[in-house]
Amino acid sequence: MTGGAGFISSANKSSKENRNLGKIRPKSTVSDGVSREKNMDKADVKSIDESIKYRNNRYSSNSKSGYFFTTIVILVLAWIIWVAFF
Repeated sequence: MTGGAGFISSANKSSKENRNLGKIRPKSTVSDGVSREKNMDKADVKSIDESIKYRNNRYSSNSKSGYFFTTIVILVLAWIIWVAFF
């Protein structure tokens, strides 16, 4: 318990330093960079549509393979139980 007081004073000092740094650093502002609304007319709708279809197909494929592996695991576990107890 001897390190408790030192830890508390160190934490207070660190907290005070962090507050002071917050006063020095400039506040973040909204950038005048790229706007999604302004650039939507420049977007290639065909490639966006192909990208969406590709992702949906991958999701469907992963979903089907997940069911396949789950079925295999259940069958293997059932076989192990059958062999162990019968």
